Amino acid sequence: MFLQWLVAATGVAILLGVVRLLMILWLRPLQIYEGLRKQGVQGPPFVPIMGNQPELVRLLDQAASTPTNRSSNEIVPRILPYYTKWSNIYGESFVYTFGPEVRLVISDPELMKEILSNKFGHFPKETAAPASRDLMGDGLVLAKGEKWAKQRRILSHGFHVEMLKAMVETMAEVTSKILNNWERRIVDRKQPKGVEIEVLEEYENLTADIIARTAFDTNYEVGKTVFQLQHDQQEMGREAAKSIRLPGKSFLPTVTNFHRWRIRKTVEDKLHQIVQKRLQLESQNEVQHNDLLGLMVSAYKGQLRSTQKNLRMSIQDIVDECKTFFVAGHETTALMLTWTTMLLALHPQWQQKVRAEVINVCGSRHPSSDMLNQLKSMGMVLNEALRLYPIAPVLIRCTDRDMKLGKLVIPKGTVLHLLLLAMMHNKELWGQDADDFNPDRFSEGIANAARHPSAYMPFSIGPRNCIGQVFALMEAKVVLCKLLQRFSFELSPTYAHAPRPLGLLRPQHGMQVLVKPIDS
Repeated sequence: MFLQWLVAATGVAILLGVVRLLMILWLRPLQIYEGLRKQGVQGPPFVPIMGNQPELVRLLDQAASTPTNRSSNEIVPRILPYYTKWSNIYGESFVYTFGPEVRLVISDPELMKEILSNKFGHFPKETAAPASRDLMGDGLVLAKGEKWAKQRRILSHGFHVEMLKAMVETMAEVTSKILNNWERRIVDRKQPKGVEIEVLEEYENLTADIIARTAFDTNYEVGKTVFQLQHDQQEMGREAAKSIRLPGKSFLPTVTNFHRWRIRKTVEDKLHQIVQKRLQLESQNEVQHNDLLGLMVSAYKGQLRSTQKNLRMSIQDIVDECKTFFVAGHETTALMLTWTTMLLALHPQWQQKVRAEVINVCGSRHPSSDMLNQLKSMGMVLNEALRLYPIAPVLIRCTDRDMKLGKLVIPKGTVLHLLLLAMMHNKELWGQDADDFNPDRFSEGIANAARHPSAYMPFSIGPRNCIGQVFALMEAKVVLCKLLQRFSFELSPTYAHAPRPLGLLRPQHGMQVLVKPIDS
């Protein structure tokens, strides 16, 4: 009797599991898809289980298979080939499925503004993939709800203008050391006309050293293991993004998962060591360090000076924020510098114009924060570089309930893909020269650069805009100042123009630049 009952119960459990799986993989996605279709949102045919993932991956791989014209910034078909194809068939906003995920594509600035400016959290970030969670923990980029709000309030103290101004000298000194190495290479190789530099790799090392020194009062060598392991985590994340996210997949005892877990533990151990060392140092010397790590340690001790109460952090909170700023605090700026360097290399008239501005304002000295504010042409160039090559070409949000958006009611569980790249290359918003490098379009400010005031948002907007954007722009200006004071540069013949959306917008084959002293 008991055996019969056990068999029956097992059968029922299996049946319920199958029904639940069908709901997750088929019935609920179909319900969301049809709900959008009934409101006039079209898209490729619904395919259960796999969705449109095979075609999307095929389009991406096909686009990435060959480089494009190095003098062309018309990169939307390469970065977003599915958008180029499906928007021509179904309209600017369309729906498709990626496995069980129903994705609504949006490139309209007004709708993006409505989503990103929502103060009630009804368009939250999508639940992070395991690889992303390994990379940044529950830090500011991935945290949600009250935890995010608390961490944002704490960390905003670390990006106060006066604190950032004090970092400019350190940024300039670290940059000078990198450029001294470039100069030695030119001398050692007896090539006064210049040498080829892989600038992406150089900028990644440079910005990693800057974030280590300014935010954590250490240096690149101390954090080198963490940076290298985080690169491994990013590679795993890029591969995982091509496959469908199935429930429980990340917990299976596979070779890939064991490798993931080992890397995550090593990164956390290294960061725990950095945090514990700071705690011991402050305990022994009774001195609070004026950097981001010092700020978080103060929050851990309950000593943060603020009018708001309960701004406390645990050790794990600090480790997660260290993860976030170790990766986000250096890679984004390195990529911004890489694409800006490419554009200045392709447009020597603008390179000379910005160099003349730097020499006029700074001479041969390290720039100060006041000097940086005077570099109008450089600011316009950076804005245009971020428009043409936004570091995060797509932002992702989801709905935690049925939500009104414009004229649509978006069903709960819909994933919203906000295509910043498509919006910032849209000829209706930016004119017929939308794919051209034209910094002058920002001469009257960002709000007047396009036909819609919200058409430019490389750092996002609203409550969850990038907390480090002022830091990143300041750092980029410092590096460009030092570079332009000493060198001129052009693209190497070996460079293949192949932007690719590998999480962030990266040059697929690196960025090779010929660098030579300006007095040669």
